[in-house]
Amino acid sequence: MAKIDDEGFLQSLVTGGTITQAQLDEARNAALSWITGVVDALTRLGYVDEEALMTALSAYLDVPRVKLNPEAISPEVAKLLEPDKAWEYCVLPVQAEGDVLTLAVSGPVDPQGLEMLSFKTGLSFAFVLCGEAEIRHALSIVYGAQPHEEIADEGPTEVLKFVEGDRAEASEGVNVDEADILKLVDGLLTHAIKAGASDIHIEPKMDHADVRLRIDGILSPYKVLPGEQHHAVVSRIKILAGLDIAERRRPQDGVIFVQYGKADIDYRVATTPTIYGEAAVLRLLDQGKAAIKLVDLGFTDADLQTTMRALDEPYGFVLSTGPTGSGKTTTMYAMLNKLNRAETKTVTIEDPPEYRMENVSQIPVNQGIGLGFAPLLRSVLRQDPNVILVGEIRDEETAHTAVQAALTGHLLLSTLHTTDAPEVLLRLMEIGIEYFYVREVVKLIIAQRLVRQLCEDCRVDYAPTPEEMNELGLEPGTQVALKAPGSCEHCHNTGYHGRTGVFEVMPMLPEIKDMMAPDIRLSKIRQVAIDSGMRTLWQNAVEKVLAGQTTLEEIKRAVPR
Repeated sequence: MAKIDDEGFLQSLVTGGTITQAQLDEARNAALSWITGVVDALTRLGYVDEEALMTALSAYLDVPRVKLNPEAISPEVAKLLEPDKAWEYCVLPVQAEGDVLTLAVSGPVDPQGLEMLSFKTGLSFAFVLCGEAEIRHALSIVYGAQPHEEIADEGPTEVLKFVEGDRAEASEGVNVDEADILKLVDGLLTHAIKAGASDIHIEPKMDHADVRLRIDGILSPYKVLPGEQHHAVVSRIKILAGLDIAERRRPQDGVIFVQYGKADIDYRVATTPTIYGEAAVLRLLDQGKAAIKLVDLGFTDADLQTTMRALDEPYGFVLSTGPTGSGKTTTMYAMLNKLNRAETKTVTIEDPPEYRMENVSQIPVNQGIGLGFAPLLRSVLRQDPNVILVGEIRDEETAHTAVQAALTGHLLLSTLHTTDAPEVLLRLMEIGIEYFYVREVVKLIIAQRLVRQLCEDCRVDYAPTPEEMNELGLEPGTQVALKAPGSCEHCHNTGYHGRTGVFEVMPMLPEIKDMMAPDIRLSKIRQVAIDSGMRTLWQNAVEKVLAGQTTLEEIKRAVPR
């Protein structure tokens, strides 16, 4: 079978009308820069999708295109191929007739590999064509989880040397194939995008490193790297992020810019030294999400209307609060999208800016040269802005400068870290804002959390137990059908796909303003807000459970009562 990147197949894509010659030429140049295959470059550039590629490949190789049904593969047929070899070559035996074994493949298989497989099985092969993801999913069902991958000691190598104090004794003289490391890092970054991960964690241990992906807020294992690979992988990531690869004693921050298909992706890289070597965390930021709208975040209709009214105010604070990873920044950007108009000037001060926005002046904080939130905010006030986003109100100086901004006719958006919305008022006073300023400048406070949404393709009905009914605040005997997670390829067999916001929206009502005093009690603020119509985080979360969007277990994990 021909190689997928051979000239005959590439030209068949052009002659068949799948791509143009100009697109093929662009992909060739991109493949050289990205150190990847031409077909992979075509996919990344968005010129061909997997289905069109499979159709063209099926015609070119004269191999039928089929859809796999793993449940129909008999154990006797599966045993004809060793699981590790099936995973290694990404092939799956689907049918045996006489001395011919039909293999599902996602593309041409290396001839030497086929010869070895034929020798081991004593069979000859026929082929059917399937997508790679489809085959890997079927392999996990037929054979179980993929064994950890090892890098082969083949091809040109170089000696990887380590500085003192970084496991030099254990790793001196280990040969690592540079091309394999480039491929490994490229595959890691690509897989994270495809899996919808928000973060990649590379965590060194004594003799290996764990790679985990955070998907929908939950960390899950992805790969185990031997010690020598870990050092090479982190060094490669640091090179891509423009960091000093010789500096391993101090934390470093950088960014990797990539284009995946038509999407612009930023990887925010943070490295830090540990007792076993450098750990690295890469946060994925899809710049396409900068255009998100408030209506897409999960607000109830009433809370959305309250938020919109606050954004129509000419001045004051609109604040979002919650722990790290609760979606505060996304909410702020959705507000900016609502406020971003040609007749207004919008300026942001962030540490660092996460998403790039049109018609918005975005200023990064740089503490190293004394440019923190407060001095930058004072500078911004001289630029005649209408709307200002301050990434976080952290200290008294920033808080007082923000108050002056609000009192002089600016709408200021910012974030804090508190448990719920009423607590923000006390937090502002603790920072140093006088109570009479708090009641004047605060217009709206939004507390929020993120919960995983049930996969719509596989969620199932179930009847809650009496204990669950009680936790949801339902009367005994209430007839209600909830949803439970199922399992399918769309959600990677987790039962959940994507996340939605849970909100507690508290406008600064006259009843709350009248209560503001230095000795005000938090419980009193909360009760007045609830009596005035505020829905708490827990109440909002329960409504999403009853609507079949998420589960009781999920809101118990993420939402305070």
